[in-house]
Amino acid sequence: MTLKVLGVESTAHTFGVSVVGFSGGKFEKPSPENTRVLSNIVDKYPSSAQGYIPRKLADHHSKSFKRLFANALEVAGVRSCELDAVAYSFGPGIGHCLHVGFVAAQSLSEFLEIPLIPVNHALAHVEITRFFCGACNPLVVYVSGGNSQIMALDAGRYRVFGETLDIGVGNLLDQVGRFLELDPPDALGVERLALKGTKLLPLPYSVKGMSFAFSGLLTALKKMRLETVEDKADACFSLQETAFSMLVEASERCLCHSRNSEVVLCGGNARSNRLKEMFSLMADEQGARFCVATHEFNGDNPGMIALTGLLMLRVGAVPAEKAPQQRIRIDSVKIGW
Repeated sequence: MTLKVLGVESTAHTFGVSVVGFSGGKFEKPSPENTRVLSNIVDKYPSSAQGYIPRKLADHHSKSFKRLFANALEVAGVRSCELDAVAYSFGPGIGHCLHVGFVAAQSLSEFLEIPLIPVNHALAHVEITRFFCGACNPLVVYVSGGNSQIMALDAGRYRVFGETLDIGVGNLLDQVGRFLELDPPDALGVERLALKGTKLLPLPYSVKGMSFAFSGLLTALKKMRLETVEDKADACFSLQETAFSMLVEASERCLCHSRNSEVVLCGGNARSNRLKEMFSLMADEQGARFCVATHEFNGDNPGMIALTGLLMLRVGAVPAEKAPQQRIRIDSVKIGW
């Protein structure tokens, strides 16, 4: 049995198209042995000092689709008539961006007469990491630009034990990157400059049980006089150490409660070497296996959408509701695989 699912990712600054192929038996579950990401083509709207403007993101995505679609099929060695389904980012995300991906996927679905599969973006981050790491029932720490959550499977759904009470850790880092006028003006700029920092500045540390708040860190940094490169380096170093320590503390408290044998770190900010190092140490101390995907599959990517769409298609878990939902939560999705 062979299945080929096209995935379209369009929740924020990244637009992408992917093809995932399954070659297992009728009753086999998709696994790295029978399932491959045949192509994973992305185009990211560049970071800027002004941040991301939804209208400009949508324009970028709509102009990129034809090229990325053709490229994804070419790299995968697949013709459009061979596709069995098309999956797309259903939400959460920026409304303008979600709509572009939805229209593109819906048009393909209707033209090719194949199923249209709405995929929860946050769930896709979790599932692709579980897939590549072989994680069965882990504690999941989801760290993205728009959200940060600690969760685990419970009665067929991801139960959220703790989450940000204001902004996601990625949003925090991006805002500091713009505020400090770094190059690039985002989380990557913060990570690079943090390597040169040596002094730990006093910053607010807000952990409330298994939840946390990040906006106080941003406010505190904006009140400081950060004029030299050394000042900015110390600020970035202190920001990362403080924010990441908050995430690790809340996650460790949750792990002590849930006693999961694996810890999955996923989402765009799971690409941070320092964050991975801290979570790896924590998991090791608690006797849990630490799981994280490769760099390519941590950031927003269409491969995770196509793979999760394949998982949903295999068990017939395709929701009737198709229109994008900006604020859809991961704990609203029933996990049937």
